[in-house]
Amino acid sequence: MKTQTQVIETLKKFKKVLLEEKEALIKNDSAKVVAVIAEKETFMEVLPTLNSTGLKKEDLSGIVTEIKNLQETNLLLTQQALQYQEKMMEAITDSAKTSGSTYSKNGHYSAEKQATIIDQSL
Repeated sequence: MKTQTQVIETLKKFKKVLLEEKEALIKNDSAKVVAVIAEKETFMEVLPTLNSTGLKKEDLSGIVTEIKNLQETNLLLTQQALQYQEKMMEAITDSAKTSGSTYSKNGHYSAEKQATIIDQSL
C-alpha cells in the first residue's frame, strides 16, 4: 500500500512541476524554465523505477492522461517560442542585410557600405 501511495504522490508532484513549466513558458520566464527543467530531469530518473503493481488502471489513467496533455502543451509552447525567436532573428538579419542610405561624416548623402543595427559612434 505504501508503494502504491508513493507512485500516486510522485505522479502528482511531477504534474505540479509540469504546471510550473507551463506557467513559466506562458510568461516567457527563461530562468524559471531552466530551473523547472532541472527539476524534471530528477523525475526522469525516478519515474522508470516506480512500481505500479497493485494499482488499478483506473487509479493511474486520470493522472497519466493529465501528465500526457501537459507534456504536449509544454512542447507546443516551447515550439511556439522557438519559432517566434527564429522569426525575430530572421527579421533582424534581413534588415541588417539591406543597406540603408545615410549621411556621411562630411555631410554628403551616400549608401551605407556596412549596415549596422546599433550606432557604434560616440
